[in-house]
Order: sequence, then C-alpha cells, then structure tokens
Amino acid sequence: MKPHELAYFARYGFGTLVLRQRKPIIAGMPLTDVCNLQCKHCVVANTGRGPYSFTKIDETLRHFYGIGVRVIYMQGGEIMTWRDGERGLNDIIRRAHEIGFFKVAVVTNGTLGIESEADLMWVSIDGSEKVHDSIRGAGMFATVMRNLETTRHRRISLNMTVNRLNSGEVENVAEIARERQNVHGVSFNFHTPYQGVEDLCLSLEERSRVIDRILALKDKRFPVLNTRGGLKAMKTNRWRRPVPIIQLMEKDRIYECCFGREQPGVCEKCGYGVIAELSQILSWNVPTMIHSLSLFS
Repeated sequence: MKPHELAYFARYGFGTLVLRQRKPIIAGMPLTDVCNLQCKHCVVANTGRGPYSFTKIDETLRHFYGIGVRVIYMQGGEIMTWRDGERGLNDIIRRAHEIGFFKVAVVTNGTLGIESEADLMWVSIDGSEKVHDSIRGAGMFATVMRNLETTRHRRISLNMTVNRLNSGEVENVAEIARERQNVHGVSFNFHTPYQGVEDLCLSLEERSRVIDRILALKDKRFPVLNTRGGLKAMKTNRWRRPVPIIQLMEKDRIYECCFGREQPGVCEKCGYGVIAELSQILSWNVPTMIHSLSLFS
C-alpha cells in the first residue's frame, strides 16, 4: 500500500471510529445488467435496463470519489459484456484510476475471460462441476476453469454465494482455491432472500452449520478470505445495520449499505460477507481491520 493511501485510511479510520462520521470508503456499481447466463439465484441480470453509458459511469465514479470513496468494485450482469461504442471495461478501469481511486475490483462469472486492468478480479464459483453447471448452465464450470488456467491476471479471488442448491459445496470450492497458484483465496457469502428467489435462502440455523464448516476450513489453513470475526457475526446475525462504510448503486439510485433495506425481510437476513466484515471494523475488531487493509495492499 502506498504511503498516501495508508495515510488516507488512517484519517478515515479516525473520523469513522472516533468522531463517528458516517462516510463511505467503499462503493459498488453495476456497469450493465446484461449477462450471458441465467443463473438460478440472480435477480439483477437481464432486467431490460442494458448497459450504462461511459458518461453516466464517469459521473457516478466522480460522485463516489467526491464523497470519500477510494475503493470501487464493479459488477453486472456480466461485466465483461459492457461496451459503449469502442470503449470497453479497461477504459472504465483506467478512468477510475485517473480520478484517483486506490483500488478497482471487478466481479465476473469468468466465462468471457478473466483479463482486465483491475487491481482485483473476483470470479464467481458455485461448487464442483455438476453443481456449478446446474446453477449457471452446462459447460460453464469447464469454461471458467480453462480461463483460470490461462489468465495472466495476478490478483484473482473466488467468490461463492451459498444457497440451498450448493450448501454442501463449500469444501469443494475451498479446494479449488487452494489448488490453483494464481488464486489468492475464496470469499463466502450467503444467499440474500430478494423477492422472487426467497426459497433459495438458508435458514439462520442452516447458515450457522455451514459457517462452522467454513471455520473448520480456516483451521485447516484453506485460503478462506473471510475473517473469523466476520464469519461469527454472520453466524449470530447480530451485526449493526446499515453499514455506512459502503454504498451501492442499483437501478440508478445510490443506497447506504444495500438496496435490500427497502425490501421487507431482506436486510434482516443479509448474506453479504463483505457487509458483515465491514460491520466488524465499526466494532473495533482489530484482526478484521488488518485483514481488510491487506486485501487492498
């Protein structure tokens, strides 16, 4: 991490933890809702909105930077489908760096290649081949594995969202992360019960049992990126919400924490691992603070 970045995080930490300011430092935004897949758990892809223009994305990036955000993550739909004329994803990433963002992360399903100028690439995996393909489509697992083998990107992590279709697969995904030298680790999330896909959400009791298995993987030194503090917060489901450290753009609106706050029963069963992690920073969980900084170093 560069000295000016570390200094910024230190000032931000003082303002947030000591002065109790409610300012974001991380933000997420979709570039498009267009996706080449129709995943069984997804509620944001192929809704008819299409891609945002480069001008709209630039305007949103400058807004986020102006209110203090320094880490931006971009997603879809499938982010690799985004185009605006001759411009592609790397043009947006370069623009974000020009504006001044410290780190730019990209979330992808991995089927259209895992190449970009992003600082971090998060590739979604739902389990071993049979389970992954049952959720995302025949042949998709093999395509992602092939792209992981051939990518030249040096900062890749896997992302798994646990639901009723794949809750038995956390060990398999952890093993996939461990056996690939170019994969930094795996982050686990849990399905959030958005309208239309509520039936895929685990009960809190079921979630707790899965988290015990993830904690056991950490004990065995699998490359699980979730911290113990974050996992335990998700297990008890008692972290403070909303979490003002993060903002999310969705459907032309910007929300503190997540748009699920406006849907009854969603926020209470939030499954986003990153939200639980960030809540622990607000609770002065030092190991989580150190780990969060290391992810962006």
